Amino acid sequence: MHPHQLEPPHEVFHDPKAGEVARAWICNGGLSLSLHAMAFGKPEIWGHVLAGMAQQIASACAEMGHGNASENFAAIRKVLNEDLNKVAAQLSPLANKS
Repeated sequence: MHPHQLEPPHEVFHDPKAGEVARAWICNGGLSLSLHAMAFGKPEIWGHVLAGMAQQIASACAEMGHGNASENFAAIRKVLNEDLNKVAAQLSPLANKS
């Protein structure tokens, strides 16, 4: 176990159907993921997962004394939308034409 590895949420130990779908690390200055990309059968379900993660992060930050959940969520959403727009532009067929 890596010294900076997080423990699984306690409720997973009480659900025999629980399964890990993603693990995220900051490594060498960037994001490194291991994930089960088709865990939900359709890639678009990840949108729901990412929205749920944003909500939980916003609430957790508020619980730690950093703003309130609504403001935190708005800030996360703003940056996420900006980054998604950048990725969409990079993946666009027009961006890849020479």
